[in-house]
Amino acid sequence: MTQTTPSAGAGDYGPEVAGRPGSTAADYAGDPKERPGFHIGSHSTEMALTTTALVLAVIGAALIGWTGGHILGSWISLAGIVVGLYAQLTSDTTYERMVNVCAIGIAAVAFAFNLHHGGLW
Repeated sequence: MTQTTPSAGAGDYGPEVAGRPGSTAADYAGDPKERPGFHIGSHSTEMALTTTALVLAVIGAALIGWTGGHILGSWISLAGIVVGLYAQLTSDTTYERMVNVCAIGIAAVAFAFNLHHGGLW
C-alpha cells in the first residue's frame, strides 16, 4: 500500500492522533503528564499493585514444592489472585495488563496446586 501523504507520520498510534489536531511530540516536551501515550512514572500505584501481584504469585508458586507450606502457599496465592484482579481493574497500560494476566495465571495455578496438597487449613 502506498502512502498518499507527503511526509511520513507516526501512524494511528502517534502523538499527532492521540493529542490535539496538528500537535506533535515536541508540543508536549515540557510536562510528561500532558504528553499522550505511555510514559513512566505517572502511575506508580498501579505499578506497585502489579509488582505486588507478581511477587505474591511467584512466592505462592515457589511454595508448591514445600509440602509443609501448603497452607501458607494457598493464602499467598489467593492474595496474589485478589491483588492481581484489582491491579487489572486499575491498570493504565497494556504492559501492566500483560503482567497482571500472567501474575493472575501463575497465582491461580499455584493456588490449585497448594489446594491439592492440603487446602487452606
